Amino acid sequence: MTTREGYVKILGFRLFYRSFGKSLRGTVLGLHGGPGCSQSYMLPLADLTQFGYRVVLFDQIGCGRSDLPKGAEYYTERRAVEEVEAVRKALRLGRVHLVGNSYGGALALDVALAYPRSFRSLVISSGLASLAEWLSENSKLWSRMPRQVRKAVSKYSTKRDILNPRYLVALDAYYRKHGCRLRVWPYDDFAMFDSLHQYESKVSANPIGDRLKDWDITDRLPEIHLPTLVMGGQYDHVPLSVSRTIHRGIPGSRLVVFPDGSHLPMWENRVEFIEAIRDFLDGLGAN
Repeated sequence: MTTREGYVKILGFRLFYRSFGKSLRGTVLGLHGGPGCSQSYMLPLADLTQFGYRVVLFDQIGCGRSDLPKGAEYYTERRAVEEVEAVRKALRLGRVHLVGNSYGGALALDVALAYPRSFRSLVISSGLASLAEWLSENSKLWSRMPRQVRKAVSKYSTKRDILNPRYLVALDAYYRKHGCRLRVWPYDDFAMFDSLHQYESKVSANPIGDRLKDWDITDRLPEIHLPTLVMGGQYDHVPLSVSRTIHRGIPGSRLVVFPDGSHLPMWENRVEFIEAIRDFLDGLGAN
């Protein structure tokens, strides 16, 4: 399998990327979540290479192995959209299949609205179209967590002491129920959470709130006419009601639900996740 990694200069900074396979049937560009995670946890997407798809992943600005500039102006949603399009152009990927997980799903929707001609299709895994909707639905999950977990998360997040071991232990209890329900987490999951915590300590203690404040594109979803696959898990911390909003909003979209999964189906339901995407992409035809 053809693999390579390196850095590409985007909007004045170096972004780390990895490329897997050859584009025999098309190219998949993956967007990780957070904001603040790294592309490492999206690695299972590379399974698509055995079916003729090239897969490209990259660390967004300030994440993973990419540059970490100082200044809030480098971490806006508008700049993130331009970053994705610039990566596509710089790596000469042509029209791609865009796959986004979590915040990456929200970003994928924004990019598709801004540059619809750059993409062949969308796959939105545990994404959102409205921060307010997600916060409302997500609060219901938190209300059912043990009191000591809620108390610890509230205490240390309010103090911005987000690297405190007690905060991390409490957050771990939540994520093992609604983030990744595997008994043993893959190493790449740990790397992803470590990247997120570092981002929160250096860039923003509330990354998604700062990035998507007052953000709601629900009314614009019907403007998306790309073939779209929407995916979500029964125990997802982006509840299925949020995924269904996207599914209802994008004409002709397809919805796949993982009944025993949560937020990271690429690890929890790896085979089913890849088969669902492969079936969707194959149905669109090659190139």
